[in-house]
Amino acid sequence: MITLQKDKSFLSNYENSVNCEWLETNGLGGYASSTLNCCNTRRYHGLLVAAVVPPADRMVLVNKLDEVMVIDNSRYELGCNNYGDVISPQGFAFIEEFKKDLFPHFYYKAGGVEIKKSIAMVHSENTTVISYEVLKAEKEFMLELMPLISDRGHHELTHAN
Repeated sequence: MITLQKDKSFLSNYENSVNCEWLETNGLGGYASSTLNCCNTRRYHGLLVAAVVPPADRMVLVNKLDEVMVIDNSRYELGCNNYGDVISPQGFAFIEEFKKDLFPHFYYKAGGVEIKKSIAMVHSENTTVISYEVLKAEKEFMLELMPLISDRGHHELTHAN
């Protein structure tokens, strides 16, 4: 039962993929959500938004994961950030397919490596599970994960002084 499916022709276009969103919930008022290209465009986007006093009073604990596939001496940045005039990195270029059935799955392909990323929330827990499955690897590679942690109210934004 696939409720949403998009292919590379849709996903490789920034405007298409940034204007389509996914949402996972945990039954406690917490959630994980973002756009199909994983570019957080709303203050409410995050991989772990926990309802510390259910069902309201939500805190964005984990905003996102920046992911880099390192193959030989090449780095393939899978993430996406919008800095106003600049979109960097443009990892949506490596997304081959997006499927949302019970939870969202992102299929990436770069440098002869294909991986599947799945995101799920555990029911009745403030827990987000992100798994990576190697579908094809023509050579050894390393996947670097860099979490962006904020610990802020989901109605708030953090500003530099």
